[in-house]
Amino acid sequence: MKRPAITLDSAPLGVAQMRAIAAGQLSVEIPPTALERVQAGRNVFDAVIGSGQPVYGSTTGVGALKDSSVPQAERPEFSLALAHAHQVAVGPELPEGVVRLAVAIRLNTALSGRVGCSTDFVSTLGAMLNHDLLPVMHSLGSVGCGDLGQMGELATVMTGQGQARLKGRALPAAQALAQAGIQPLAMSTRDALAAVASNASGIARSALAVAKGGRAIRRLMATGAASAQSMSLIRETWEAAADLGGAAEQLMAEWLVSALPDDGRWPVTIRVHDPLSARMLVQILAACIPPAVEAAQSVSDATARVDDNPVILRDKVVPSGGSLHIGLSQRLSTMQVALAHLARNIFNRCLLLTNGQLRGLPINLVPPGSVATGYGPMMKLALEQSVRVTALSPPVSVLNQTLAAGLEDEAVFLSLTAERMEAQAEALEWLSTIEAVLAAQALDLTRDKPVGVAALVYEQVREFVPFLEHDFPHSQGLMQLNAAMATDRWLKTIVKAAPLFPFDPVLGLN
Repeated sequence: MKRPAITLDSAPLGVAQMRAIAAGQLSVEIPPTALERVQAGRNVFDAVIGSGQPVYGSTTGVGALKDSSVPQAERPEFSLALAHAHQVAVGPELPEGVVRLAVAIRLNTALSGRVGCSTDFVSTLGAMLNHDLLPVMHSLGSVGCGDLGQMGELATVMTGQGQARLKGRALPAAQALAQAGIQPLAMSTRDALAAVASNASGIARSALAVAKGGRAIRRLMATGAASAQSMSLIRETWEAAADLGGAAEQLMAEWLVSALPDDGRWPVTIRVHDPLSARMLVQILAACIPPAVEAAQSVSDATARVDDNPVILRDKVVPSGGSLHIGLSQRLSTMQVALAHLARNIFNRCLLLTNGQLRGLPINLVPPGSVATGYGPMMKLALEQSVRVTALSPPVSVLNQTLAAGLEDEAVFLSLTAERMEAQAEALEWLSTIEAVLAAQALDLTRDKPVGVAALVYEQVREFVPFLEHDFPHSQGLMQLNAAMATDRWLKTIVKAAPLFPFDPVLGLN
């Protein structure tokens, strides 16, 4: 079946577009105007080379060898060797979705015409994407100032060497290219460095990690709402936040009120106020919204940013420091800290549900008269996930390092940051699953009819996990519930029931 196409024209890609590209749902189209820009940039590059001006990575070596000259007769061989020399990534294979998105991002930024690469270079990338021919990329080997190891694997496959996957099947690159009807790229001067010296892999990993983190936040908003009803939290606290809080607090308070409509049967409490982790639910959730939105916007901007060195500037070829995505790195780190605060709050809410201190909720949510251990052991799983999120939150981009004889002394470790955020999001998914189970048990114990989003959470839980009257094994039900809550179908149901603007559109959830 023919896939719908997305036109790549060096414009920023949204999170929803990037997830669709990663999933292989879209083919790519390169408009003629983009090819004209690429050729115009190439003409400038050729003119500068012809004038005798040294150009980094084309007429000179790279890194610590930047001052060494490459004779004209040796430049074709040097370009090919440059591609192969940077193929140093090792470790587990990156998922095909990450690789597919990385290739698309490299293509998108090259179509700006500011790289100096050839039209054959971008046409080869486009053909690879449309034939679902991807390099095998490995996860280790990037410091986030050019994903040299991973992009070296792309460059190598483009030349017909290395390992590739054609429609998911592992093949030698030469065989994969032949089956797809794509000629190996000769890697003319500038093309090799264009393939290698890009952050496309780290940006792709960051984009998908932000998307995963955003989806985890949305799940936790829903399970937090279910907990709020099961603990009969004081609704006036949310009204105060809507009236007196900052913009994000107002947004979240209004969302909670709409997500849990009060039909006059909201449980009455005699507490003076709720425990802190419950009373500050709005503040904790609200603190996640700006960092997630800003991280998504920043990674979208990065998909159109020319992070090469050198670059085309009007009729010149000039050096650039654009490969340091420090703004993106800072926004990712801020989102990581917000996720850590969220994890602590979820764990504390789970404690409130199981510690026997709230109305009608017995210890470990064991029904009165039952002889059971209940949900006490599950709290150890919850604690482990909370600690995982917190342990992964310190930023790595500030760590000092020096390479290339002291000349390369700045990096932001985008790939490592993305890897840590993805692990945080996965742990948060488990926390939301646990909270959903506890909230459903609490709602049954209090005999409160779930409303709004809480009802959607309750119904999803009861599809896989029964009411606990006597102890039973939990692992299978938890895993089935976790998988169901991660689906697009369930998230779309939550978003439709209680939308949140601008979070949903920016994070690709609507």
